Amino acid sequence: MKSVKTWNLTNNKLHQLFKDDKEFISLKVRGNTWEPITRWLRLDSRIFRGTTNTARITLCDIESLAEIYNYRSIRWKAKKLTPIQTKLVPHSIKNTLRKLPIIKNLAFEIEITFYKYYETLNDHMISILIPARNEEGNRELLIKALNKFKKIPNKIEIIFVEGNSKDNTFQMLEDLTKDFSKNFKMSLLKQTSKGKKNAVVEGFNISTGDTLAIIDSDLTVDIDDSISAIMESTKNENILINCSRTTFPMEKDAMRWANYIGNRCFAIFLSILINKPISDSLCGTKVFSRKFFNLMKKNGSWESKSDPFGDFTIIFEAANNNIKILNYPVRYYARRSGAPNISRWIDGIKLLNVCWKYMISDI
Repeated sequence: MKSVKTWNLTNNKLHQLFKDDKEFISLKVRGNTWEPITRWLRLDSRIFRGTTNTARITLCDIESLAEIYNYRSIRWKAKKLTPIQTKLVPHSIKNTLRKLPIIKNLAFEIEITFYKYYETLNDHMISILIPARNEEGNRELLIKALNKFKKIPNKIEIIFVEGNSKDNTFQMLEDLTKDFSKNFKMSLLKQTSKGKKNAVVEGFNISTGDTLAIIDSDLTVDIDDSISAIMESTKNENILINCSRTTFPMEKDAMRWANYIGNRCFAIFLSILINKPISDSLCGTKVFSRKFFNLMKKNGSWESKSDPFGDFTIIFEAANNNIKILNYPVRYYARRSGAPNISRWIDGIKLLNVCWKYMISDI
């Protein structure tokens, strides 16, 4: 998608951009610091003449105008830090610098992308993926969740992916699949590799729904909140619902202290890298469209094995593919059975590697 330079537009051309009713619009504006300087250097200011030749358009002006025409901003990013040519500077260094706080706010050229907001209410199928490993003790919670799914007006597809458990999780899921097969389209896979990211990949690769939802089988995220998030996501295909467990007080022992601190630090880091607030970087409950799924499949990020959980890949790729990231507050409870299937420190290092990859990229 080619960006339009706003400083070259007339009044009619600027308004016509939004009146054309395109799905996406990408615009470039001068940074607030550089906008007056560039005009002064051309003597194009009321300081030097009776009237000016070009428009004075800022990021705030564009965001306000877009909202009038029912466009919503996805995010903005610094495209050029200074008007000086920097061809000799490696792209990885430039990409890193333009993501840094303060520096990006002083950028010479800023690019902002909008999507046309429209709300659709339809009966398309929803695919709900539930990865499970050593979750035999959560059978009753899963039954409760499946019964609540019956209240969703859309057609539902449930995909269980069992991760080679040491207990009887597979047998338990096999029974649930049979018991609820009259209510939903049910599938049960035995994971061929390991890790949550792989389970999500294998499950969604056989899915058929237009809306795709990930729900962890420990059901520590309130199931009513998860269902509400799913229904909100069905209204527009250009959004990613990223559920946030850290907005409201969570139940005691719901998240270990070190995990909480690590999650908050990663949330701040991701927010800086994509220039979009992320309140919870590692919540397992995420909902997105088939359209976004196909974009990740096409560029190869969906099959990447560098991200142990898939959460960071989904967030970064949403920013990279003009998908609006929306934080959805949910209630979070302590586990009723079993233990977390993560390696805090090893997986933390892997997540840092994922962040580094996107830090030096053009995202």
